[in-house]
Amino acid sequence: MQEQTTHQTLAPEEPRTPAPVLPQSDTSEATASNAEAGPEKQAASDAPSSPETLATTPITKVDGIPEWVRKTSGELKSIHFRYLLPPNEASLFEKSRARAEYTRDPWESMPLPTRYAAYGTTKELFARIKLAIAEQTHLSDKDSALLTLWVFSTWFHDVLSIAPGLVITGPAHEGDAVLRALYAFCYHPVLVAGMTGAALSAIQWDKKPTLLIFEPNLSSRLAALLCSSTRRGYLALRTVPGASKSAFDYYGSKAVYAGEDLPIRAMLQHCVHINALPASRVFSQHVAPMTEDMTQHLQNQLLRYRSEHLPEVSKLELCAAGLSPDFNAIASALCECIVNAPDLQNELLSLLTPYSDQQIAERLDDLGTLSVGAALALCHHGKDQILINEIATEVNRVLKDRGERIQYSPERVGHTLKKAGLISRRVSAAGNGFVLDHATQVRIHEVAAAYGCVGLTAIRKTSIVHCANKTNELCRLCRMWRFFAVFERCQRRHPHRANRILPLRRSLHRTRLRAGEPSRDHLAH
Repeated sequence: MQEQTTHQTLAPEEPRTPAPVLPQSDTSEATASNAEAGPEKQAASDAPSSPETLATTPITKVDGIPEWVRKTSGELKSIHFRYLLPPNEASLFEKSRARAEYTRDPWESMPLPTRYAAYGTTKELFARIKLAIAEQTHLSDKDSALLTLWVFSTWFHDVLSIAPGLVITGPAHEGDAVLRALYAFCYHPVLVAGMTGAALSAIQWDKKPTLLIFEPNLSSRLAALLCSSTRRGYLALRTVPGASKSAFDYYGSKAVYAGEDLPIRAMLQHCVHINALPASRVFSQHVAPMTEDMTQHLQNQLLRYRSEHLPEVSKLELCAAGLSPDFNAIASALCECIVNAPDLQNELLSLLTPYSDQQIAERLDDLGTLSVGAALALCHHGKDQILINEIATEVNRVLKDRGERIQYSPERVGHTLKKAGLISRRVSAAGNGFVLDHATQVRIHEVAAAYGCVGLTAIRKTSIVHCANKTNELCRLCRMWRFFAVFERCQRRHPHRANRILPLRRSLHRTRLRAGEPSRDHLAH
């Protein structure tokens, strides 16, 4: 069935205010009665009339939205209404018409820069984006700043060691509002409905997109895929239409709305978590969406920022001290994207510190950390051997002191220590345990340092590990591991000072060899 579209203009001398005029194809149709002309003529005659205005009032002719009607013959026909509107109303109506006729291909409507635009300083560009996000989402100043930092990271994710993820929780409407606010600023943004294998396979990865995913039912499997894709190198399968499954790396920047709650928080590594609940409880406030001109202008400014600082960001390797390993990596990647703005980098560290402290506290409550910490504490009691029963008793004592009712069996604690890398053996008729020779003590300290047990990495009030003798002094192994932790942190933060510190490291290495202690480089991992 052939599609037909006809047009007709209203006589300029007719003194009418905005009223839709149905275009006609010829004079005979224009003079036909409503009964004979079909639904398209009836629509024209049923258009509401309005009061007459002065003939001198400026009028603009605006084409309406295409409408499908059925002619009396049964043929489908596409028609246009034409409106006569004042100039100010005409411009608004044209925007509404463009919204109604939007392209359904997200790759065609993707916000992209058109040219370079001056952005001032890094702080000024950061402040503009942060203010726009806050106005669109009603989030707190802290959350708006974190979202702005994440936006900057999307413009450099192709040269960063990791692409930090963003996980949004809260009511669905607010989660959608955050994704749409980010859509205006991110690098090659695409809104994705659901995180499925089919959706990921359809992504045009050659465009290096930033995926803004609405997935309120985030499963453990999808969370694992999201986390693994924050780093390069993880193999996944991709199905391309017309071809068989092939290996693919889904590395790239991704933000996902994960629903009201986040029950799988522990699995979301290298991801910043934002609760989309507005800071102010004024839910009746309405903010107009960002205009296309404003979005285009900020995209142009961000393109210039990327082009000017891309070489510098690609060679930077920062290290944020004092955070958990996970948030250390996140903070380092985000800080590398903020150039010539040390105040903003310091603000980032203060924003991520509460998240890091919460993660460390959760890990301290983990059975693995409790078991390793208890083994380390008993290691300093001067015994020749320790039993799994003793370690389990110490774990349960700590839990009871914290007010916890749960208690763990020696079998459960033994399996947990085995997973951590501390394999027990039969030491006496009383059961399995560890003979505390020098190698075993080194191994316990090594595993405890990896788990972040207090006394080796930092001093905390919530410590379950004292790591001290009666004179409250750290043992030799504790001092050794703390020295190397400080040394490595200083070496990452100040690579140009490595040559100054290296002789000290060699001196310590020789001292340890003379004392019969193995070098850290020779320890089993």
